[in-house]
Amino acid sequence: MRFLDQSLAQEIVNRTMKIINRNINVMNEKGVIIGSGDKTRIDSIHEGAVRVIATQSGFEISETDAELLHGVKAGINLPINFRDQVVGVIGITGPPEEIRNYGELVKMAAEMILQQAVLINEMRWDERLKEELISQLLQGTESVNPLYLERVNRLDINLAIPRVAIILSTENQSKGYKWIHDKREKDDLYVMHSEYIVLLKKVDLKQAEWNYTNTLNQLEKWVAELEKHQQLRCKMAIGGYRQGIKGISESYQEAVYTLNVGEKIDPDKSIYFYEDYKLPIFLARANQHKIGEEIGPYFQQIKQHDKKGELLETLRVYIEENGDVNKVAGRLFIHRNTLRYRLEKITDLTNKDPRKVKDLLVLYLSILQNQIK
Repeated sequence: MRFLDQSLAQEIVNRTMKIINRNINVMNEKGVIIGSGDKTRIDSIHEGAVRVIATQSGFEISETDAELLHGVKAGINLPINFRDQVVGVIGITGPPEEIRNYGELVKMAAEMILQQAVLINEMRWDERLKEELISQLLQGTESVNPLYLERVNRLDINLAIPRVAIILSTENQSKGYKWIHDKREKDDLYVMHSEYIVLLKKVDLKQAEWNYTNTLNQLEKWVAELEKHQQLRCKMAIGGYRQGIKGISESYQEAVYTLNVGEKIDPDKSIYFYEDYKLPIFLARANQHKIGEEIGPYFQQIKQHDKKGELLETLRVYIEENGDVNKVAGRLFIHRNTLRYRLEKITDLTNKDPRKVKDLLVLYLSILQNQIK
């Protein structure tokens, strides 16, 4: 496996040349110069490096030796060791007696830079793999096979921890992603979607029930911090808690529906909770199966004869005030007789009487149906 490439080799050169005021060359496992303070030497074979690789030990080149070898100058060449193998060579140009004391220091610096780069790359790879595994988890349990569980265990992901799905939608995805990355707790999982960020947040259970108040309070603080300190407006949708691996996918689907429905019904809100939108979400799912239209065209029937919007507004307030005529009339600043007339008008148009519970439910569903389209 090759650990050194030209980019990393040149980074080693640039950083080690700051340690000593000498030219530095970095050669790959074949002795080819892939990084140098002298760009004219890039891609040439360094015969001294070839000897270092063959013997796996350092090699000094005097001015006299340099005249006898190909592609070299006087200096010291030392192996770059990584994971018990020689992966390249670092060379310092200059008379050996002047630079000998710097040799081990530069070699150590090069190996530390290499170790750091490989570690970061492995962490990034693990992060990408973790996101891929989380994405598969959100789609359901079909891909949860022994190989999947083996990868999950290798990355130390505990799927037994209770979690709920939270969707963060923001105008700046990368900024929101970094913020979530910094704010998440140890057992929280997250992944970037094309339209939003998904956070699988660890939750507290009491007698197998989710204490959702704590989660909601935390999200309210997050929204406030994002808007105040990051100048980033966002919306969050929270799915319900479901047990097991399958429950994570269900919670995610609920959060997706909640965000879509919540933005249409309550566009001024920042946080949408699945439990508050079960009925409109039910309608949204019914629409997907082409059965939502069976509710009836009552909303359109009212709207066609309601140029000022008074009837629909009256019906909306009537629903919100649970049919309390005094409160409805007060909110609308109308007389009770006017309210009675409007309700009768709605009955004439739809053949559904808002003063009857079953008819009011059907009218309410028709309003919701229009809102979520």
